[in-house]
Amino acid sequence: MKNISFSLATISVAVLSLLASCQSPEPKDDTLRAFPSMEEMQRPFGNQDYEAFVKPNRVHYPETWFHYIGGNVSHEGITADLEAIASAGISGVQLFHGQFGGQWPATTDNIQCLSENWDAAVKHTAEESKRLGLRFSMQNCPGWAMSGGPWIKPENAMRTIVYSRTDITGKDIKANLPVPQPNKEEWRDYRDITVLAFPTPEGDTGKPLEWTQVKGDGNFPWREIMEKKKTYVGFPPAKNGEPHWVEVKFKQPSTIRAIELPGVQSLNHAMSFEPNLHVKAYALLADGTQKSIIDADLPPSSWQDNHPITFACPEVADAVGCRVELNNKYGISMNAIKFWSAARKNSWESEAAWNLRAYERTADDIVQNPAAYLASDKIMDISQYMTADGQLTWTAPTEEAWTILRIGHVNAGEKNGPAPVEGTGWECDKLSTEGPEAHFAGYVGRLAEGALSGEGLLDGLLLDSWECRTQTWTMKMEQEFSDRCGYELRKWLPALFGYVIDEPETTSRFLLDWRGTVGDLMANKFYRRMAELGHENGLKVIYETAAGDVFPADIMEYFKHADIPMCEFWQHTPEMFVGSLNFKPIKPTVSAARMYGKPRIGAEAFTSMQLTWDEKLRTIKETANKNRIEGATHFAFQAYTHNPLPDVLVPGSSFGSDIGTPFLRSQTWWQHMYAFTTYTARSTYMLERGRPVSDFLWYLGDEIDHKPDQLAPFPKGFKYDYCNPDALLTRLYVTENGQLSTPEGIRYNAMWLPSTHRMLPQTLEKLVQLVQDGAVIIGKRPTYPATLSQPEQTQERFNRAVSLLWGDTDDATIRKVGLGKVLCNMSLEEAIEALGMDADVKTDGIQWLHRQTENADWYYVCPPLGKRFEGVVDFAQQGTVELWNPVNGNIENARVEKKGNRSLVHLKLEQGETRFVVFRKDKKLGTARVASVIEEIPLEKTEWTLRFPDDWGVIPQTFHTNELKAWKDLALSDEGKAFSGTVTYSTSISITRKKRGCRYFLDLGRVESIAKIRINGKEAGTLWTFPYRTDISKYLKNGKNQLEVEITNTWFNRLVFDANQPESLRKTWTINAPHMNSPLRESGLLGPVCIHIVE
Repeated sequence: MKNISFSLATISVAVLSLLASCQSPEPKDDTLRAFPSMEEMQRPFGNQDYEAFVKPNRVHYPETWFHYIGGNVSHEGITADLEAIASAGISGVQLFHGQFGGQWPATTDNIQCLSENWDAAVKHTAEESKRLGLRFSMQNCPGWAMSGGPWIKPENAMRTIVYSRTDITGKDIKANLPVPQPNKEEWRDYRDITVLAFPTPEGDTGKPLEWTQVKGDGNFPWREIMEKKKTYVGFPPAKNGEPHWVEVKFKQPSTIRAIELPGVQSLNHAMSFEPNLHVKAYALLADGTQKSIIDADLPPSSWQDNHPITFACPEVADAVGCRVELNNKYGISMNAIKFWSAARKNSWESEAAWNLRAYERTADDIVQNPAAYLASDKIMDISQYMTADGQLTWTAPTEEAWTILRIGHVNAGEKNGPAPVEGTGWECDKLSTEGPEAHFAGYVGRLAEGALSGEGLLDGLLLDSWECRTQTWTMKMEQEFSDRCGYELRKWLPALFGYVIDEPETTSRFLLDWRGTVGDLMANKFYRRMAELGHENGLKVIYETAAGDVFPADIMEYFKHADIPMCEFWQHTPEMFVGSLNFKPIKPTVSAARMYGKPRIGAEAFTSMQLTWDEKLRTIKETANKNRIEGATHFAFQAYTHNPLPDVLVPGSSFGSDIGTPFLRSQTWWQHMYAFTTYTARSTYMLERGRPVSDFLWYLGDEIDHKPDQLAPFPKGFKYDYCNPDALLTRLYVTENGQLSTPEGIRYNAMWLPSTHRMLPQTLEKLVQLVQDGAVIIGKRPTYPATLSQPEQTQERFNRAVSLLWGDTDDATIRKVGLGKVLCNMSLEEAIEALGMDADVKTDGIQWLHRQTENADWYYVCPPLGKRFEGVVDFAQQGTVELWNPVNGNIENARVEKKGNRSLVHLKLEQGETRFVVFRKDKKLGTARVASVIEEIPLEKTEWTLRFPDDWGVIPQTFHTNELKAWKDLALSDEGKAFSGTVTYSTSISITRKKRGCRYFLDLGRVESIAKIRINGKEAGTLWTFPYRTDISKYLKNGKNQLEVEITNTWFNRLVFDANQPESLRKTWTINAPHMNSPLRESGLLGPVCIHIVE
């Protein structure tokens, strides 16, 4: 008959016996370890890995976030929740207390955050977790963002630098210098830093150019927009290459030096990380001509970017107006555009660390009239001449126009959240050690010394999402800067407000020193100190994304202080906003873990902003596949919402705003969670076993850029990890065979330097050392040093290292330097060809990840989202090939053809299916052959009996049919059509005589969405993902067999039904439910059902 995707493998009797005994594995008892040891996971591969895979240790099982919502908390509910969590195979909880949702019906008395009752609830959670063998960790503050609370005083809060400007002409100057804003609230805690004076630069009035006429495309209210009388006006995507445009006429002919656009995220919040907006600007001249002054893409930014973006442009004198064109792929919300005669540093808002934004380099080589810049030797500190109340009495050195800046700092006003009011306060200082010390003492430290003082009650500390924008000052900032950079900060402060000092390149180098200092303080004052405090209290520390996501700092370095670096991914997967890899990229966190020797890469898993109550385990699995390929190894589910009442209306979730995938004990499919968590644990075991294999290190550069583009093209068949400056300097060495290696033995064939415009001398000197020791690097010669520190010495070091590595040629060439090579001015594809490198994997239509240890290499493979795969995959490996299935623990030999030193492996994977393709180097096994279906027994036209449970209004409760249909299409009552839960299908199968040497596979066809199978009263497996097919050979007997299939759907249909009922008649309750007019989804056993007899 026909060939199908069964393979009959020859596996040892011992292994078959092991598999047969492990159909319902229980996790082994473990002493609540946070992660397995490196020694354990990097031992040689062998037969012990069979058992470890089929029956994984508890340390490999996922954890879950566990949310108290508001005051809806009870001890009875906590116990019920934690018992359900433990029975589902979840290994730990990470506790949050948020105020995000609503009030439960008929709940017990609410508790207040930080009260004695709250302490008791937290202690009960910890003690119950310990009783049930669950790790217990806590988010480090109320809410999920970020690190603050009512115990933080303004002096230990996040601070921001502020200034006021006074323009005055003359020599004997008396003026009242206004206190910089914002400062009106007492909690702002304004403090002066300095008063600086300098000759007012040419064209700098402190105000944008005035215009009198405005026109633009379409019927948009351009005048109101430009006058800011309308806050934001929506513009559709530009069509047919015709941009939106606006044109203004100035009040008088003027010099244009800069144009300011609204902030990237304010233009399009959802696509701030991928704006796809091209900007052109033209200076309009008196003779009717125009001159191009801007031609640039809007740079990627962060979702918390709240500053405009300034484009510096070639200086054009006597312009009578300006035209701006916006070619936008996505809709935008437009606000005023400003035109400046003052010189402004290109994209100064991000280069000065006011936000995180990608480098905008179109103005790098633009030099304007030096008179429009500040001369560093003309900037004077006149702080001593101002009294405490702001009165300035000062004799200027010359009789000219002076600009005076009063500079200070204030509490930034950022608060933790979303948290109960009584648990909300200032975010702590992130650029000092005093901030984290005050914060830890006020929350986790208080609990550790009080309610959780018992031994082993608290296991871990989590720092979740950074959602508090940026920080630009701390009490000791000037000393910290000079200690790090070797020169004084004060006279360079005007550059933080957009001024160009001396010339743009000099200002760029200072701003690199500034951002480097801010980032270093964030990583090595705040994150380092929080880790130390956690470790002093016996806690394992988990850090989620912060730097490079919202905060302008090294995207990897702060993770070195975490025990578990954690990324996050979202359940819905459109390539827009939260579903895009570029919104919350996985790979930088993965790379940090690899660079800094962390054995586990955590993930806040399956969070969502599109809660539907139609979430299926199989679709959740597909999302897992996508992000495991990126390198995430261990999941913490987002989210389990605490249910304060053991018996309450189902599904019962008070988590608001459609956020989170509802992992709850009242889920229809919770009874099947153990199968899902065991699949997850098997995958985690294999993805943390051994070491990752990648070909290249992608050096992120020395300029502290935005997070790297996850959709950037990369040569097929090759993999990479990112490398940051700190890891390059402190963690890499060269092996005897010329590979770059971490101390833990993760190796790379070459380093790629895609961004070399500015580089630090210490970076270049380390590259010289690595190349002389045998390493290979690929990249262009850098242009400038990336620091203003010790300029003459720095330039000498820079020139010497550049000359050693790149020589004086700009040609594409391979330079031999010591034992290594520098591939100059080549694309990565050209370099791969020049080096003779062969792809690790050759195929289209498959995603993969490679790991190895002694005796084995293995690849995690799956089709792309929503697709299936059937074909041959070409691996750069040899050995005996096995296919390890994490869903059911089955291990079988693969069909393989050898081709030189490569292996061609035949794979067939349904949508969402995954395999570990394992190349064993330590033993030889039999080979697989294609199995043929010799007979089929169709069952979809057999008489099926459906039995619905009591109390759900299904009439008839027992239903007979010869045609498998969705429940909504059966002749049932309206409640029956909208049933949510589990329905039992039963029928009989007649087998005259079982065929010797054959296997019998039950294929259920289409299932919505989980099937639990019983044959002759014995459980024969649970099918919760594609393919809905399983081997039932050992359960069948000759003669009549009784088949039962329990089908479980989601809550969606019943919630729609109840939305149309009076509240008193509803049998369900949740904060967020599907709309009452939503069409019912198909549920049930839809078939066709068939038994395949395979030979």
